[in-house]
Amino acid sequence: MDNTAAAAGKRKTTSDDDDAASASLFASLPETAWHQIVTYAIPPDVYNLCLSSVHFFHEVSVSSADEATTTTRGGGKVGRRRRSKRLAAASSSSDEKKNLLATNLLRTSLLSSLGRVLEKSESGITLDAVLKMGALPEGSALIAGSTIVAACLGEYDWKGDVDVYCSAEGAPHVRSWLVEDANCMFVGTNDGYIEFVDSRLTYTIATKIHHVESWGSFAENAKYYAKSWRAKSEEDEVDYRRKTIQWGKNASLGFGITRELDALGIDTESGEYAIKPRPGGNLPYDFNGRGRIDLIVAQRALPASSLLDGFDLEICKASFDGKKFHIPDPHLTFAAKTRMEPNRKAVVGSYVRHHPGEPEGRYIEPIELARLASNTISAVRKDVPRTPFYEQLDFADSLTDLYDVDDDDDDDLMNFHEPVVKWKHGLKAQFHNWVCVLIKRLRKYQKRGIEVVDVPTIADDFVIREIYVFR
Repeated sequence: MDNTAAAAGKRKTTSDDDDAASASLFASLPETAWHQIVTYAIPPDVYNLCLSSVHFFHEVSVSSADEATTTTRGGGKVGRRRRSKRLAAASSSSDEKKNLLATNLLRTSLLSSLGRVLEKSESGITLDAVLKMGALPEGSALIAGSTIVAACLGEYDWKGDVDVYCSAEGAPHVRSWLVEDANCMFVGTNDGYIEFVDSRLTYTIATKIHHVESWGSFAENAKYYAKSWRAKSEEDEVDYRRKTIQWGKNASLGFGITRELDALGIDTESGEYAIKPRPGGNLPYDFNGRGRIDLIVAQRALPASSLLDGFDLEICKASFDGKKFHIPDPHLTFAAKTRMEPNRKAVVGSYVRHHPGEPEGRYIEPIELARLASNTISAVRKDVPRTPFYEQLDFADSLTDLYDVDDDDDDDLMNFHEPVVKWKHGLKAQFHNWVCVLIKRLRKYQKRGIEVVDVPTIADDFVIREIYVFR
């Protein structure tokens, strides 16, 4: 016992000496030098560097512009967890006049990384514009998803859409921010977030999303317009801006903005959901425009951050609101690892086991595809009896099956137009399609080199396709 205690004491002394030595070494560089260094380092390296020494956990003064910094949530090894908790505690309040040096260095690295990612994104949004987003009303907007994941991991070659999440109440201010600070324009709506097969029937999983708008770079659309109309002078870009502003005013009166969403019964032309800028602002709009920005608008009375609760993968909840970064489970995030939401993980694992495979070599009637999906869903519900995803399936099961297999006057597709038939079989098809989306997103992130821990194994040759019943 005495020898064990002595050995433990020696190890502790050695560890303390190592910490002191590293702290002394790191202290030999001034703070300004560290900020210059981390500007060129990817955030995972900066995070691990900061956790390696107590030197980075002393408080330093910050300017008011830098008060709100980086919040990390999660755990890991005991020593690092303790430092991570101190990092989170010190950075969670925007009222403090001091931050940990680690907090400031990680913020510097994340901002530098985000700037590079945005530059490559082809969205038209710049880091300067994103920082101005911090002046919007509290809780009204943030950027999350693939863009922030790329910034966290230093994926400077990543290209994809920039997802901006906003509250319904703050949406007019966010639109004006996109127009005035980010030099972007409205190019239409995107119902892909809330429907999977048919614009007359949706299978949603307790969605907090009201609707999604598509936005694009004004400069890129002006170039496209000039090329299309063989216009080359600067006056033509000015003319294009004038035209798009007028088109936006006309569209706000109901001309063509929400064709798909109208069919879903979603009102985006009146009340707090109306697609409009803040009072006195403009809404440049081009029906033929293109863009790489999705503006996801929440249901009323919900902050933008609430939209992140329904994400499948934890890493996708990483976000930046123009003031503060929020990094979920930083030990996993900065190691390019993440977890999948438990209920979705269970459903996906069971669905993969019971899915009968894709029929080949013959045409499959929509009703047969829907019934194949129904059989798979029944098996999944035995494996995973309690999840929040089955309410509409229960409703479908309660309906009488009015599908007429002997109807010679109408083909199979027309038979599905009967309303009760659509709900009876369509909801099963759309649940199947929702699972397809989960699997597709899982594979997408795995191909990016992100390890999804404890996730069900899906063979590379496993094939599953969405069921297009009503097209």
